[in-house]
Amino acid sequence: MSHKSIKLAAAIVNRGAGNRAAAIFHTYNHEILLAVRGHGTASSAVMDCLGLDEPEKDLVLGLSSKTGADRLLRALGREMEFCKPGHGIAFTLSLTGISFAAMDILSRHEDQTGPNSRPAEHKEDIPMTNSHSYELIASVIHTDLSAPVMEAARKAGCQGGTLIKAREIGSDAGKKLFGMTLSQEKAILLILTPTSLRAPILKSICETVMKETGEHAVAISLPVDAVEGLTG
Repeated sequence: MSHKSIKLAAAIVNRGAGNRAAAIFHTYNHEILLAVRGHGTASSAVMDCLGLDEPEKDLVLGLSSKTGADRLLRALGREMEFCKPGHGIAFTLSLTGISFAAMDILSRHEDQTGPNSRPAEHKEDIPMTNSHSYELIASVIHTDLSAPVMEAARKAGCQGGTLIKAREIGSDAGKKLFGMTLSQEKAILLILTPTSLRAPILKSICETVMKETGEHAVAISLPVDAVEGLTG
């Protein structure tokens, strides 16, 4: 198995549904798991942008082969009912490298036969296709900027977002990055969006941060291979 065939799968669901999502990850042999809590906000602007009634989120991550990741996304969409608004989303990202230990675990799972390998579901071996190309935008912002930044992203076409609390690590000497003054308490804003909306959303985030703080925003985008739970 090559690292080029390994995918990082992520599911963002309402708080409390993470265990159920993790069980589906396990069923489809995604054994390397990480669960992260996404902290929402009471701001109506943010809740409107997310399109969800419950602002608290669970983020579940796992690694698998491409075939396993495709099956997982279908299973998550079906069993978690991602077709219904507010039930969650899932997506996969390609990896450019992986440690030997992680590759060894995944290779052993690929060789397994048994109830968890789902051999009877041959129809799920068909590669996933998407009518839209998506990207994941990640931006580091001050926690008190979540409402104006999300509102700006919504006006630029944002259909989904999740805030994860973060904390700066480093010495006092490294308090600036690209002209942005860094404080310890931060939020990582994750937005899954069609590629066509990446540029306007990134622009809106950067302009809002500059307007509110006079500083530059730190934001990146990553190509997404497949998506479950989003339309448009």
